[in-house]
Amino acid sequence: MSTTKTSLKALLWDMDGVLAEVSRSYRSAIIDTAASFGVTVTHVDIDTAKLAGNANNDWVLTHRLISASAVEVTLEQVTVAFEEIYQGTDSTPGLYRLETLLPSKGLLEELNRRLPNGMAVVTGRPKKDCVKFLKDFNLEALFPVTICMEDGPPKPSPVPIILALNALGVTADEAAMIGDTVDDIVAAVRANVTAYGVLTPQVHAMSILENTSPALTPILLASGAVQVLRPGCDELLDVITAPSVAGPAKEDDTSHYFTGANARVSCVTRKTKETSIQVQLNLDGSGLCEVSTGIGFLDHMLDAVAKHARFNLVLVCKGDTWIDDHHTVEDCGLALGEAFDQALGKREGIARFGSALVPLDEALAQVVVDISSRASSWIELKLVRPSIGTLSTEMISHFFVSFASAARLTLHVDVLKGSNDHHKSEAAFKAFARAMRLAVSVDATAGVPSTKGLLV
Repeated sequence: MSTTKTSLKALLWDMDGVLAEVSRSYRSAIIDTAASFGVTVTHVDIDTAKLAGNANNDWVLTHRLISASAVEVTLEQVTVAFEEIYQGTDSTPGLYRLETLLPSKGLLEELNRRLPNGMAVVTGRPKKDCVKFLKDFNLEALFPVTICMEDGPPKPSPVPIILALNALGVTADEAAMIGDTVDDIVAAVRANVTAYGVLTPQVHAMSILENTSPALTPILLASGAVQVLRPGCDELLDVITAPSVAGPAKEDDTSHYFTGANARVSCVTRKTKETSIQVQLNLDGSGLCEVSTGIGFLDHMLDAVAKHARFNLVLVCKGDTWIDDHHTVEDCGLALGEAFDQALGKREGIARFGSALVPLDEALAQVVVDISSRASSWIELKLVRPSIGTLSTEMISHFFVSFASAARLTLHVDVLKGSNDHHKSEAAFKAFARAMRLAVSVDATAGVPSTKGLLV
């Protein structure tokens, strides 16, 4: 496939089979672990399972391959055996020692030079294994962002991709993902990120020896990859343009204002006896959203907020919804508000005020926002039903109050008319999103938008 030069700002790399040559480490650990339970697994079996998808976790994959042979063994037993083989013991060196770097370090350094926002690793590896590989090959400075097994659900979920985008401060159309499996490609596609497949050394070598096209290529292309690269990924130099000498910036050019070190991103973890919440937020995103609160209508509303505010949002909550929805809704509002407050930083260079009128059929809602650093809220939704789905209608107002308190802003939400509570609620959330988008919009001439000279 022909290449087209693009102005990408960031690259996301899978590790195993892309950055790291793992045929003698992770893959051998799968084979040797299976053998320790009396099961024969081949490289072909592993390739077949990887191509089928949902095979991002090698512990789970090994357990699945062993269980397919009708051998009863727990995932915990498989994990312990796998780790002893991969990490090694006092008497036996670990297979991780056999890993090598696939792309040259010089190539990675040049790509990093061309990318304004840099590079990230998005892998199913445990964090300690990812960091160890980067440290062993002196790559830590090239990959300041690592999204690993512990950070969220595995690919093909788009969450790891979205987390990396938020951490690098880029939108989906400014980044590309490099991966060697269907899960990598599907995750990127679901996150609206351009996906490049890459052949593993074994697949590439076999195609040369047999003088045939690699069987993996059409599979990755069918999954959504725009191109399939050779091992080592040297073709990326033809894809990513070298930085050009910039001309003088236009006075009204604000495209650079909140990028790089100034990116308006945040990561918040909130844990109580009632809830455990993780939030990743990028105020300059494209509307990417992955929300799971256990309350369907709340998920639906937060997805609408991200879409219409153009925020990239990941919010995952495990709450005591078997009691009721109070703690979950309240704490989600507080966690999202805290993430918003963190992402805003010094509150400089923003419009500060935002307002919106949004209809939904017969319903009409108005929201006014002042990013004032003074927590205040007035919510009039005029809801009649006790609940919408599993969300208590009284908790919708409470969500807005909690958000405004943690975000340190003034928020007025008024439903002006309407007869359907679903429509009234959705109009309110969408008006909230549009008002927030205006309030955080860039005004490079504003400085701190307050006569006090301070918004903290």
